[in-house]
Amino acid sequence: MNRFVFKLEPLYDYRQRLEEASQREFSEALLLLEEEERKLIELQNSYIKGCEDLDRLKEEGGQAEELGMYGAYFYGLKKHISEQQQIIESARQLFEARRSELEEATKEKKVVETLKEKSYDQYVKDLDKAEQKENDDLVSSRFKRGRDNEI
Repeated sequence: MNRFVFKLEPLYDYRQRLEEASQREFSEALLLLEEEERKLIELQNSYIKGCEDLDRLKEEGGQAEELGMYGAYFYGLKKHISEQQQIIESARQLFEARRSELEEATKEKKVVETLKEKSYDQYVKDLDKAEQKENDDLVSSRFKRGRDNEI
């Protein structure tokens, strides 16, 4: 019997490539989200450090001009933190979209993969049947030859 050939192999290969592309896009979206979250943490740490510096300046009796500069600094930093939170929300939405695409691509590939497995199982069954038939024919012909020699 011929070797196993899956008739939908091109479709399986295509679905596999789609899944791999979705996996790459998902990984890129995850890296982007992690990077943006890291930036937010850095901004928040800068805010905390600035607050500590301001408290120290107040204790030391800092001038009003310096205190005003800290106020402007905190205003700008709060604005950057707010913008970064919006960027993170966009990155999170992109991440979720990529995750959904990956899940869908994986499901679609799994469907064809299941068909391939069933097709291969049927091929093996057919191969076993053909082999059994060949063995039965061989035994029958030997048995018939043996009976013909007795007569």
